[in-house]
Amino acid sequence: MDITNRNLWSAFIGEAKANRLYIAYGIKAMEEGHPEVAQVFFEIAGAETVHAIGHLKAVGAMKSTLENLRLVVQEEQYEGQEMYPRFIDQARKDKRPAAVAAFELAMSRENVHMTAFTEALRGLEGKLDRAGALPPAPKAPPSPSAAASAAVSRADAEVSGEKARIVRLERIREIVFGMQDGVVSTMSVAASVMAATGRTAPTLAAAVATGVAGMISMAGGSLLGSQAEKELHEGELKREAIEIAEKPEEEMAELIEVYLREGFTRAQAETMARKIAENAELWLKTMAEKELGISIEATRERDPWKDAATMGASFLLGSALSALPYLVLYGRAVVIASVSFSLALLFLLGYAKGSVTRADPWKSGFQVLAIGLLAALIGYGIGRLVPGAA
Repeated sequence: MDITNRNLWSAFIGEAKANRLYIAYGIKAMEEGHPEVAQVFFEIAGAETVHAIGHLKAVGAMKSTLENLRLVVQEEQYEGQEMYPRFIDQARKDKRPAAVAAFELAMSRENVHMTAFTEALRGLEGKLDRAGALPPAPKAPPSPSAAASAAVSRADAEVSGEKARIVRLERIREIVFGMQDGVVSTMSVAASVMAATGRTAPTLAAAVATGVAGMISMAGGSLLGSQAEKELHEGELKREAIEIAEKPEEEMAELIEVYLREGFTRAQAETMARKIAENAELWLKTMAEKELGISIEATRERDPWKDAATMGASFLLGSALSALPYLVLYGRAVVIASVSFSLALLFLLGYAKGSVTRADPWKSGFQVLAIGLLAALIGYGIGRLVPGAA
């Protein structure tokens, strides 16, 4: 799913909802004799409309007039003939006469709207047909077969396992980031010190200091970053759970709207939303994934301490491997050996990353290699310049 499109729809729903609320609040302010307050509500309601239309255009939902008419005819027919009658029956069972009256009034007008839109659609289709520009009416999407539904059910366990596996695989970020930084940092520092002093002892001391300090810094940074991300997601999940508990009707309407945007009919969307709302945990999980883009399983699986340990260990390993040539070779030739060995490590790291992520391993290897080579050249150049500057 396109996350930005989902966010645009969420923003559109919020802006459209705000527009109607502000207009209602403005009318109430007028009734209470506060026209100056009503003016503020009405002005900002107009701004919310502008925002909503902008989101609608960005998501690509502003279709041709013909497509728009065909869509609203279906929507108005459903609302007037199926949705509102059901709402009225439920309101009567709940003994809510005000709600019954509001629904009945809306239903009567929806049928009028459907007639007006239908006439407009027929007129436009006739006009386009005479001009030879009438596209065929869209076919209704096929309903899912029983075999497809069974396949989905059988795949449920596999999907759950896949989510946990992906969370573990995502730790490749810490491995690649930590090892690459460890190799590049130590290679650059060692090359710089060796070029400046020509001595192995201070070079090894600098390499060890770089490895230890970098390990602590990278592990600490990873811990804080992962904790912040986990806390952010947990905070959003908590807020969503509170909204579901305190405003279930609004959250249900939002869930229905999400399914409508995914291409389901209103009847299908309402059926799925009602079924999901029967289970509080499933409701929260669905709203988190579809509205917030947050996976509850991934959030729970995320362990900042494991991320930090992976990052620190990877950095230290990369640093140690990069410094190995200085233990067995001497003189300035060791710089060439260290840089060559380090660049080979970087290429292998990039190649492995590409293989795991199913990208082009050769391209990935050369990308990581290019970064390391640039760092080595800069580090060696600085080392050569420092003695001259002194």
